[in-house]
Amino acid sequence: MLTVPLVASIIAPSARAQRAPTRTQAWLDVGSAQVRQPESDTRMTGSAGGGVWHQRGTLALIGEGAMSFASDSLAAAQLVLRTAWAPRTTLGWLGAARTDLDLVATTVGLVMPGRSGTRSASLQQSLQRGPVTLSAHGGLGTTSRFGAAFEGHAFGAALAAQHRGWELRAHAQRSATDDWQLMEAARFGLRRQAAMYVMDDHGGALAWRGTVAGHAVGVQASRTWRDARYPTFGKARVDAASVSWQFTSALLLVAQAGEQLADVVRGVPQARYVGASVRWIPSRTPRATARAADGVTPANADALPVLRAGEVQLVRDASGGALQLSIDAPAGSVVEVACSATEWAPVAVAHDGARFTHRLVLPRGTHKVAVRVGGGAWRAPRGLAAVDDGFGGTAGVVVVP
Repeated sequence: MLTVPLVASIIAPSARAQRAPTRTQAWLDVGSAQVRQPESDTRMTGSAGGGVWHQRGTLALIGEGAMSFASDSLAAAQLVLRTAWAPRTTLGWLGAARTDLDLVATTVGLVMPGRSGTRSASLQQSLQRGPVTLSAHGGLGTTSRFGAAFEGHAFGAALAAQHRGWELRAHAQRSATDDWQLMEAARFGLRRQAAMYVMDDHGGALAWRGTVAGHAVGVQASRTWRDARYPTFGKARVDAASVSWQFTSALLLVAQAGEQLADVVRGVPQARYVGASVRWIPSRTPRATARAADGVTPANADALPVLRAGEVQLVRDASGGALQLSIDAPAGSVVEVACSATEWAPVAVAHDGARFTHRLVLPRGTHKVAVRVGGGAWRAPRGLAAVDDGFGGTAGVVVVP
């Protein structure tokens, strides 16, 4: 019964974007979780889906589709369509700016748009200067449930700082909704008759990413408080934690547990959960063949370049490999490189003639590498498969055989 819907979106790029390099990444997800809502029985849920991320120059587009189901009812099956548009710009000394537009539609049942479901839109504007990122967001949505329609909106801000693989994040948000079914299920009520329930959220998160036994690992823990604003009454505190493990360059495992607050924009109820998921990221690593012009012969095959594309060249040796980076940037730029093998400690890149060059010695295994120019957003070096680094940028995946 499970199917993965296809999400297609077209954006007319500018002439400059058409000349810029393009990158595309696809993935497939399968997961399962045990969920319990307040004053409700515990039930098992499952999901399957996939998506495509495409970047052309400074513009990125995401399309996702998923199918979820619950053990207690086939009517709980949900079809989810999601698109995101994420252009990036450089603002000189202000750093790098990124705009994220996210559109989501869900339906309870197998027909779109369905009698019950949600439609929502959210916009986030981020500004990154060195290790600090400041962002503001807002969103609104409508929810149809049991023949009734509800509306909700939210707006807020967040501040994040990164250092040597660690990220500390603080956030605040105000939300309002007329969805009394969602609020009463989360034990929030009204002291008098009013049009909207109003709540303030604040909290923080601590995350770390690095390498363990040659694999990229990410850990995150968060706590959020919700306080009602008059005439609404009620309080809530939720904790959540997750661990991700990049088993191979194409396989990501994620385990998570905790509780989520009711989302008034997307109509998602408050619930406790424990679950795990697997993400498969198909990719192809180009390999160069030995040629006399490269100075490679069978006698020195241990020095064979196994990857040569864009800004990178990987050469293997007996103990691992060396990744040579060549970054195009103006002579006065500050160019930095960070790698999972060195716990993401940024290193300044030296200027060598017309390019900035840097050599990374890597052990055998899977690693992630990112570069940035002039304090802008971290990005994957051209020539490596790009993945979201979880901190507003991208990183390139390199496998040392």
